Amino acid sequence: MRSKPFVILFLSTLLSFFLTINLNAQIPNSGTYTYKYCDEEYNKCLGNCKIKIEGDKIWIYAPANLSGTKEGDLFESGTLFKHASGKWIIIHAEAEKKAKTIGGGEGPPWIDFNMKQFWTF
Repeated sequence: MRSKPFVILFLSTLLSFFLTINLNAQIPNSGTYTYKYCDEEYNKCLGNCKIKIEGDKIWIYAPANLSGTKEGDLFESGTLFKHASGKWIIIHAEAEKKAKTIGGGEGPPWIDFNMKQFWTF
């Protein structure tokens, strides 16, 4: 029979492993997902949007009630890239890989795979 310290160590190691996987999210498998559409200007999520991922390519479709855009219209697309900040950004050109700022109207939009949120300005 194993001692309690061994069981506690094993469980804490297992928990640490799963937390590490969750914090270091990778691009999800190719498919279509529903994410929160979040606006950095208002610092809140405004609705749900459809997101399609194929490898490192992404397409984001507009949510309902987005001013000037019809629900389901293509809103954003590009290539996913893990920025030096640790956030996944959506880029359209190689130069954006070195962006000093993310979002906020000055840098590329970003996506949080753990929280299932797409952030734009």
